[in-house]
Amino acid sequence: MMNKKMPLKRLMFSMASLVDLGQEVTSSKDLAEKMKAALYVITGTFSVPAAALFVYNPQRKSLELLAQKGHKDKVKQEVALSVTAGHISRFRVNEPHPVKEIAGSAFFERNGGVFSKLQTRMFIPLFARDEFVGALALGKKLDRAAYRPSEKDVLRVIAHQLAITLHNAKLFLELTKKAAENKRLYDGMRRIYHDTVQAFSAAIDAKDEYTKDHSYRVASYAVAIARELGWKRRDVEGIYVAGLLHDIGKIIIDVKIINKGAQLTAPEICEIKKHPQISYDILSKINFPWKNIERFVRHHHERPDGKGYPDALMSTELNDGEKILALVDAFDAMTTDRPYREKLGLDDAFREVMRCSGTQFDENITNTFFNIIRRELNGEVKRPQILPHLQNMDFNNFRALCSGNSM
Repeated sequence: MMNKKMPLKRLMFSMASLVDLGQEVTSSKDLAEKMKAALYVITGTFSVPAAALFVYNPQRKSLELLAQKGHKDKVKQEVALSVTAGHISRFRVNEPHPVKEIAGSAFFERNGGVFSKLQTRMFIPLFARDEFVGALALGKKLDRAAYRPSEKDVLRVIAHQLAITLHNAKLFLELTKKAAENKRLYDGMRRIYHDTVQAFSAAIDAKDEYTKDHSYRVASYAVAIARELGWKRRDVEGIYVAGLLHDIGKIIIDVKIINKGAQLTAPEICEIKKHPQISYDILSKINFPWKNIERFVRHHHERPDGKGYPDALMSTELNDGEKILALVDAFDAMTTDRPYREKLGLDDAFREVMRCSGTQFDENITNTFFNIIRRELNGEVKRPQILPHLQNMDFNNFRALCSGNSM
């Protein structure tokens, strides 16, 4: 409480100073800058030429200089006050301590040289929520008079404001460090996931001698479409992983069926069609940091017309990720050699996909995909994501088809 006997003029000045101080400590400046500005307000309020603000470092058991005003250049950041738990327990919370009153204490004896260098006349320990966070050291007043009781009242309010500011800054720093640590852990986990996924992908493709790097191409094509559709970075990363793992269920299927050159029998076709469900069963047991991985994989052979498998879902029941994988998986199958046929040319693959647009493939996803290829061919894309995978392809007929097709 402000002293009731404080003259009105001084009271108004003190209140104005507290308002100025409040504006400084709640500003958007960095901590050192706002504390420096706060010291200017404090020294102006009490006509004190010099002051220093310390922040408590519990690891080093010291009060370290955060900001100072009015001292010569010899007062550098290495100026610090040694403080123990015993010293802190004897401080009165946010209470001004005239140096004369603490001159005989163990704390003063240990730090007498620093107090002398700073010409300290008033020492105020700063506490926020019963936690010691720092201290304010004020030099002698210009008129050399002692601090009045009313001025000590103002100093208690100031101490409270400074303590809250330092406490909040400490909490923010701890949260920032924790966030940085969590990010490092997440990045490390993500790298482990990626390495594991890449290993699985290589194992999947190794089983089929005709589809080397198929999963990688499917993942790359899917990423290109997802980015074109404006997906968020994390979701793009998710469909990339889904692309790499979409055929993981084939690991369980007999390699003779997968690599059979002749036409498959009905039972063999039924066996092959099990791989999306098997993939789902495997991946649904993994807690991925990306959403929808197992769903994308389960439904990558569904069709908008409801004639796909394993669940015969209609277009409205499928999300864009599933529609993307359905298209790029089929496109890569068309444009690579398979045991039962040679690869199609890009123009023939284009015709086949456009013929099935709206039935086997989603029309919007199809148009988006071929628009990307067209722009890559025209040099409109700085970093092509599809063309590098279409080696030894004749693009001339495809260009002609694109120019005559409204995409």
